[in-house]
Amino acid sequence: MKHVVLAVGLLLLGTFQECEAYRILFIGPVGTRSHKNYYSSIIDALAESDHHVTFITPFPSPTTSANVEEIAVPEGDFAKFDLNLFDEKYGMRPATSEMYFSLCDDTVKSPRVQALVDQRFDLALVSSVCSECYLWLVYRMKIPLVSVSPLDLLTVTAHAVGNPIFSSFQLHPFLEYEHPLTFLQRLCSALTDVGGLLYIHHIYSGVEQRCRESGLCPEDMPSFLDMYRNASMAFVNNVKELQSPVRPDVPAVVSIGGIHCRPSKQLPLDLQEWVEGSGEEGFIYFSLGSIVKPSSLPEKNRRMFVKVFSSLKQRVLWKWDQESMPDLPPNVLLKKWVPQQDILGHPKLRLFITHSGLYSTQESLYHGKPVLSLPVYADQLANARSVERQGWGKVIIWEEMTEDDLFDKITSIINSKEMLERVRSKSLLMKDRPMSPKSLLVYWTEYVIRHEGAAHLRCPLADMPWYTAYNVDVWLTIFAASTFALWLILRLLIAIISCLRGRTKRKMD
Repeated sequence: MKHVVLAVGLLLLGTFQECEAYRILFIGPVGTRSHKNYYSSIIDALAESDHHVTFITPFPSPTTSANVEEIAVPEGDFAKFDLNLFDEKYGMRPATSEMYFSLCDDTVKSPRVQALVDQRFDLALVSSVCSECYLWLVYRMKIPLVSVSPLDLLTVTAHAVGNPIFSSFQLHPFLEYEHPLTFLQRLCSALTDVGGLLYIHHIYSGVEQRCRESGLCPEDMPSFLDMYRNASMAFVNNVKELQSPVRPDVPAVVSIGGIHCRPSKQLPLDLQEWVEGSGEEGFIYFSLGSIVKPSSLPEKNRRMFVKVFSSLKQRVLWKWDQESMPDLPPNVLLKKWVPQQDILGHPKLRLFITHSGLYSTQESLYHGKPVLSLPVYADQLANARSVERQGWGKVIIWEEMTEDDLFDKITSIINSKEMLERVRSKSLLMKDRPMSPKSLLVYWTEYVIRHEGAAHLRCPLADMPWYTAYNVDVWLTIFAASTFALWLILRLLIAIISCLRGRTKRKMD
């Protein structure tokens, strides 16, 4: 009941506000196709509310709505680095300021991007991925800035909006620890946060220096970090109702995780017929996402999949980037592209074999399907371990994969009623919110514009040095005073004991 009242109140508040169509600039020039899908859900929500959105993206859409204008910057596609992610283990190569600046510089030089400075916008949504050299554009326009993260809340964004960071239980997306943390895990978590922040500061200063030297950024521009700290709000890809452990967020942090998730639709005819032909046993869906090139799969692992799949009762839909495979079993269908959410929402799907990217993890949870995780890089291992701890999936590490282990985990997940009930329970929690992520996004976007940046929501932590924010100077002063007082007491005790000993000695003499 409380949630219903809150939702109705927020909706009524929006109704009574003066309705106005705003012009919004969405800066998302660098990333992957998965990022584009996430951003597109945000843009669709704003466009459906009659706002005009100009979107800078490396992946132009074949068609857009009347309220959406896309500026294509194909140079921002991460795929141009042609990484073999199976060689990268669980982390990509350390990005350098040269790489960041190259991505930013190659896209921001577009004449259509440069022409934006003369246009009028009410708000800028800025991706937290390689968009630093666009901050001067927002600064020149003198408009509010909202950070949009395709991941959960990052340390640098938390600092920008004044959200407290507690490394004792809030983990970096790349860490896979389980709460409660041991002392060494808390130490590692704290060092990761500090190291990550120093690394980002190094990247920002390096990109800023190159941006100024190239003449791309004006000399009178404030530093990138100062401009980023002016962010009015942060939209993060997190489902607040599923946080574990729960994180204390300031009002300027808005969780819109799952905004890209939707109910499934009818499958294309060829896929529908193939799925229906799977009978009572159903089918399995295997995809490694949009960044991993399936044909770069190590040959020994590919042969394992082929052999294990051929022994299963279920059919297998395998997302593969080539037309055929020489030893393909008859129960396996290869597809270069599939409508993933329509597949995940199909009642005959028994298992999703996934790389455990954040978007795929959220989609499988939304549709209530258990997973077998095969993490490749970045945050995927942490996502996979989290799913395993929650009880709706299992994990296989590529280097440790065997045919027997692969077969056993596939069949055990498919036959586990407990896992299915667990993921369906989690799915209900994900969907049980006072407002949908799209409604929440639209409300707070309009709110920031209506209130000219919503400075009244700014947490003082954003403008305080870390040592004052966490009372480090106070505790050090208390420690120093206590130590000094203890020293005085000890000196006094020593003096008293010496005096007493002296008197005793004189009496004995």
